[in-house]
Amino acid sequence: MANLTSPHLPILTRAHKFQRGFSLLEVLISMLIITFGMFGVAKLQLNALRDVQNAHYASKAASFATQMAEQITANSTALENYQLAANQQVSASVNCSSTSCSSGNIAKYDLQLWQQKIANALPFGQAEIITTAHTANIIVRWDQNRNGSSGLNCPKKDNKDLECSRISRVVW
Repeated sequence: MANLTSPHLPILTRAHKFQRGFSLLEVLISMLIITFGMFGVAKLQLNALRDVQNAHYASKAASFATQMAEQITANSTALENYQLAANQQVSASVNCSSTSCSSGNIAKYDLQLWQQKIANALPFGQAEIITTAHTANIIVRWDQNRNGSSGLNCPKKDNKDLECSRISRVVW
């Protein structure tokens, strides 16, 4: 049987009195640290999702620009009809998918369909095509952050500019 008259017994009971609730405090601090860690992981996940979405937009824009470059090359006799100012809306008077069209009407029809695809696939998507004698500069822009950006510099110079994808095609 234990010796209850030990001189060390009062010291142990005093130590236990001071440690009451200490385990609970350790658990609370651990929970707080884990919570901050989980918030950090969630923030990383949100950033990764945003970056994937941005890469998707950039890929779509490059694909649209390439598609138009190929259409311009296929209809090179109407190069000047592919001229498109920023924010200009094109309306084709003829549906060239069901009727025979001139090269100029095909260009307008191509532009109309292309603008619709861009507007549907990219946030606030728009396009611009600058043509010279044998060159087409094709720019696709979108508001990646959906913050009301409207600047037209490409490449982007500041946060007021829209994101953009630009290609140049020599046409003969």
